[in-house]
Amino acid sequence: MSIFQPPTSAVEHQLGLAAARLSGKGLLKPGDQLSQRIPELNAFVKVMITARNDVPADFEWVRLSDTPADLHHRIYRARPDVGAIAAGRPTWTSWLSRIDLSMPGVFDEQIRHLGIEARRIGMSSSETAPMPALSSGANAYCLDDLVLCFGMGLERLLLNIEILEKCAECYVLAQSTGAEVKRIPWLIRFIANGRLRKDQKEAAARHLRGERSILKAGY
Repeated sequence: MSIFQPPTSAVEHQLGLAAARLSGKGLLKPGDQLSQRIPELNAFVKVMITARNDVPADFEWVRLSDTPADLHHRIYRARPDVGAIAAGRPTWTSWLSRIDLSMPGVFDEQIRHLGIEARRIGMSSSETAPMPALSSGANAYCLDDLVLCFGMGLERLLLNIEILEKCAECYVLAQSTGAEVKRIPWLIRFIANGRLRKDQKEAAARHLRGERSILKAGY
């Protein structure tokens, strides 16, 4: 049972529907996890994917002021801009870990919403060591056993993980041909990443005030 009183049921319902959506699209698989920061309660709520297309029923609430006990908690503490996290095994992005590659900025939409690189990090999700790579401000990382995707809010995360998997599919297939995969020109990278950083700064400020971040429309 939730450690909080309603209207947390509405939060759980929304998160459950998001989990079912990602599972139904094959972006998350049974055993993967989805979580959302609830800044007005200084907490986050987490759910595990159970079966394809099913809406999960069991939710775990954690106070952000408690001692960090898992990966999600540590990420929320380290990155105040992050409002939602998907930790799972999307097919194409997981290949980056298998072939030990980081994905550079090859699409402008990728850089705008995920950062200049989806970095490969040689560690397991069960390790408790700090993750200095989080300071890059990127919204995608590839661990040994999990892919991490972040959003400033739940709706942004749902869009981000679709962008990540689409870009990873194109990049992995292009890499397999042996041809050179060119990066987006530096000026476009600079502008797109600058907009992302601005949005993240605003989201962090809102979260620290106990408010939800606002989804920005358009590019």
